[in-house]
Amino acid sequence: MAQKRVNMSLEDNLTKHVKFLQFHLSLLPSRYESYEVNKFAIVFYAIVSLSVIYQDVSEKYQSNLGWVRSHYTSYQVEESRKKISGFVGSLSAIVPDVISITLPNTLFGLLTLTTLHDREFFEKILDTESLCNFVGKCQLTDGSFVSFLDYKDGSPSAVDSHDLRFCYIAVAILYIAGCRSEKDFNKYINVDNLLKFIKSQECDFGGFGQYGEPHAGYTSCALSTLALLQKNETLTTDFKENTIEWLLQRQLSKLGCQKCQESNEYYDENDHGGFQGRENKYADTCYAFWCLNSLQILRKDWKKLCNADLTKKYILKRTQCTLTGGFSKNDADDADIYHTCLGFAALELIEGNFNGVLCITKDSTEQMGL
Repeated sequence: MAQKRVNMSLEDNLTKHVKFLQFHLSLLPSRYESYEVNKFAIVFYAIVSLSVIYQDVSEKYQSNLGWVRSHYTSYQVEESRKKISGFVGSLSAIVPDVISITLPNTLFGLLTLTTLHDREFFEKILDTESLCNFVGKCQLTDGSFVSFLDYKDGSPSAVDSHDLRFCYIAVAILYIAGCRSEKDFNKYINVDNLLKFIKSQECDFGGFGQYGEPHAGYTSCALSTLALLQKNETLTTDFKENTIEWLLQRQLSKLGCQKCQESNEYYDENDHGGFQGRENKYADTCYAFWCLNSLQILRKDWKKLCNADLTKKYILKRTQCTLTGGFSKNDADDADIYHTCLGFAALELIEGNFNGVLCITKDSTEQMGL
């Protein structure tokens, strides 16, 4: 089987990484039982991780396309008389006359099929109009999005949260469906209201987050959303510079070559080179991706601003599990599929082989014309 050589430090554990990922595509660990309705997330994390390792992932899983496609379903919303469609997280979630598709599972499904290079699905099976209708129905009047609809009448859920994560997911789905210009997006969502909501999440000293506290994950979602909308110019120069400074301050150091966290009583010198998601927090594998993705959106020369080599060493030496394969949140936890995916993503982003905005390899985006 043809293999991509990601990094020599990964080569030594390549077989273990593959087994760890394939295990999540066959027999799920018992700790994931509660994830049944969101099982597609696990599939996505595993497939994308394998695509980083294998050049022929689309060929290897060709026989599984039918199973992935079976999670795509549609509904007729009587009130608006519009058809909507999307993906459910598990086949057990398909219940007659109950709207059970969600924005996250829809994006996971679309990106999984993109990574598997399933052109037939996108050309002959996917109903882009009903898919985009679903996204539009999830938007609230303030411009934000919920992740699912009321299961009876198809109105935006009154009990779901609405934040920058779902804004990103909604726009990413529309982008995959073919929206490129503001006019394209405005056909299904109110772009002006969305931009106002994103603006409302800006924090005083840079970054995006709720209640005035910047968060690396929300920051990446906001910047990726603006990138897909081609609206990065809506950010002021001062805010961009403050955000870059805030992101750089998230890289931890024991040597002083980054912005030292001297006042952080929880600082762990083993976090050297890693990134934290908020101030006064430990480093975490996933935040290496979120922070680096934000930096590469804001600056083409982003690698000159941070120490990417230290980040690679942190991920490979501290959070790579050499016993079971995969990556963990930190050097104290066991490997899990989420941090494994974002660990691979961060490494590939540094190498220049990953599309951080869509969270899949550049090979997949190029092959599928995204």
